[in-house]
Amino acid sequence: MDNLEKINLKKEAEPSLKKINIRKEKEKHFLRKRKLKLKKEAKPSLKKRNSLKKDNKGQIFSTDLLIGIILLIFIIGTIANITEKSHEKLIDKVALTNLEEQSIEAMDYLIKNPGNPEDWENNVELNNGIVNNDIIPGLAIKNKNIKNGQFEDESNSPYKITINTISYEKIIKIQTFYKKLIDENLFNNSLKSSIAIYPVNSKIQPIICGDNLDNEDSNVVNVERLVKCNFLRNLVIYDFNDLELQGRNYTRDNFCNHDNIVGIGNHSNNQKSIWLCKNFRIYKNSLEDYNYYLISSDSINNFNCYWLIENLNKTTDRSEKLNKEIIDLNPLFEEDLKNTYETIYSIHFKIPKTNANEFNSCLVAIPNNLTENGIINENTLKYDYYKNQDVQISLKTK
Repeated sequence: MDNLEKINLKKEAEPSLKKINIRKEKEKHFLRKRKLKLKKEAKPSLKKRNSLKKDNKGQIFSTDLLIGIILLIFIIGTIANITEKSHEKLIDKVALTNLEEQSIEAMDYLIKNPGNPEDWENNVELNNGIVNNDIIPGLAIKNKNIKNGQFEDESNSPYKITINTISYEKIIKIQTFYKKLIDENLFNNSLKSSIAIYPVNSKIQPIICGDNLDNEDSNVVNVERLVKCNFLRNLVIYDFNDLELQGRNYTRDNFCNHDNIVGIGNHSNNQKSIWLCKNFRIYKNSLEDYNYYLISSDSINNFNCYWLIENLNKTTDRSEKLNKEIIDLNPLFEEDLKNTYETIYSIHFKIPKTNANEFNSCLVAIPNNLTENGIINENTLKYDYYKNQDVQISLKTK
């Protein structure tokens, strides 16, 4: 091929090369634009990722803050609850202290004062079931004795009040009218309460009155005192307790109508037995209001004790074995007092020396109204009820 042909071929090839170059340029330009577009498209994604990272950090912060707030509220609530409970406990403690003081004051009043009026248990309206609002009950005893078969009040002085010895009759009246006398008149309905009497002597039944308050309740205050209770001691005319006090060394120092009567056995002591002799007067009109009994302890059945009771105008030597704990004397007195206003009686007991300390017997005069009111019954016609007895008195309040 000559040069001319080469030139012609070259000229023919130039346009083709140009086209190729132009295409390549276009392709490069397209690629550049594509890259730019991709870069532009990539920037929002990056922003989103960065935003997402920021959002995640915000969510974490918000969660921590919420947890912190919840914990703070819990702590504040716990502190408030503890404070409230402490405050309630403090209030409860103050209230309990006040209740204790009130209960102690009430107990001291009950056992040291006879009440207002002092003989409130004998109030006529009260005996008819009507409780006067002015009655403030107390349990202390204003002394009263029986002389010559009749009651005589010798307690006009405040010094006659027996401290720390409570009245059985007043307790029974409180038991009967507890709500009115104690809840209303004494405590002005400000609290619940109960009173209980627990004798040390197991032969005597306890007395419980008022509300049923649980010992396990921490809000219940229990005030206790050890005192004496007279039970039915004030109904005793004679307590034949000389032997109880002196035992086998007892010597009779009073007159016995058998000492100077010819043909009647002398009541002098000997090596085996002791004679206990007493005189007393009975009035006819007293039989209308009183029942007279000879009451002995159950130990009387354990040994051979003999007794006799006689009108001084009808002295006899006929003694019989004392084997009954309760002996009604009214039939004897009624027979002797048919035609007279009064009579002096002599009562005699022959007790083995070996059993001198076991002998317990008393002569009692029981008012009819006590029997009618149920104070005297089968249980209370026992010797132990006619002596002062140690008891525990309990006052519970809430």
